[in-house]
Amino acid sequence: MKASLLLISEDNNWGVKWQNGLKGAGFKVHLVLDSEQLDREIVGEAPEVILIAGELPFVLEMMTRLGDEPAFPVIVLQRSPKTADTVMAFQYGANEVVSENIAIEELNARIVSLIRLFRRIMDGHSDELSFEDLRMELKSRKVFRAGELIRLTPKEYELLRHLLKRVGEVCQRDAILQEVWGYDFATGTNVVDVYIRHLRKKIDKGRPRKLIHTVRGTGYMIQ
Repeated sequence: MKASLLLISEDNNWGVKWQNGLKGAGFKVHLVLDSEQLDREIVGEAPEVILIAGELPFVLEMMTRLGDEPAFPVIVLQRSPKTADTVMAFQYGANEVVSENIAIEELNARIVSLIRLFRRIMDGHSDELSFEDLRMELKSRKVFRAGELIRLTPKEYELLRHLLKRVGEVCQRDAILQEVWGYDFATGTNVVDVYIRHLRKKIDKGRPRKLIHTVRGTGYMIQ
């Protein structure tokens, strides 16, 4: 899956329609229909994006429940968004307002773009990523293993950062391609596998504790 989405819908049928479309695009989608379900979801695993589908009163109620500055981007889906309604949604904290007629391909692109933007913002609030004796300095772009400087190419660095931000989580190949290379390669490309081999030589080779692991048929993870 590309990312975990939380879909809040005023109408069950409309919500299921969007849930199925987004799942078809590769996202993991949780559908909730009221504020109580929303509170339970937010207390649990935080989503990467929230989508709110409904008329303006429902949208504003849900935005109020999320608070002034949600830690994740919010997209509002409306059947026929009017200018005044769109402005109000933005004032309540929405990051995007789109019509229900939007093509799933365009919605997919907007979701991915917002995720990238928020990840860059979050990176700016932290000076480093680390796991055990592996440390990445985000501002200087230096990487160390057990205090030893590891020299990486720009793409190796981006790939390692992608993995380090998701320690213990399986990172699928297609998600890595989209995040690190910025677009989808042709099906069957092995560029991720090639760069993982490069990383392993620099990060794990000669060390008793291996950090980069293969999840057969799926992708890779650091653990």
